[in-house]
Amino acid sequence: MRTIQLLFVLMFAATSTLIGQNEAAPMHNANDIYISKQVNGTMDEVYHKVVEALKAEKFGVITEVDMAKTLKSKIDVDIEPYMILGVCHAGSAYKALQAEPNIGVFLPCKVILKQLKEGTIEVVAANPEMMMKMLGNEKLDETAGEVADKLSKVIKSL
Repeated sequence: MRTIQLLFVLMFAATSTLIGQNEAAPMHNANDIYISKQVNGTMDEVYHKVVEALKAEKFGVITEVDMAKTLKSKIDVDIEPYMILGVCHAGSAYKALQAEPNIGVFLPCKVILKQLKEGTIEVVAANPEMMMKMLGNEKLDETAGEVADKLSKVIKSL
């Protein structure tokens, strides 16, 4: 039964993400799997804006993966600049851990920066509200909503 519930949530998420999404403005709907916005600037400029906006909402960047560099060194392929940031709001992470001991498999939250074309970077965050629905743990709903609001505010501010 849990597998069927998970499959339904994932199918619903994929459908709702594809319908009516405006890439120019961040969307924060509990049913959208992503919160995103396109930002003008170089990868370096946008990276610094994102980190500052995250700090303003009390997120720390605890991991960084430069996918372009990693893929070049591992399998000798070239891709447009693409960064994966693992970000954490410590107070919220603690509350989530109290509600769900296995929550660590979803932490830290992910924010990506990907170059769409020269001078345009898309910033995308996984929507914690949608991700937590998969677990069916109502204790996580409030915390996930708070984190989603904070991430939405970060992306909207860019």
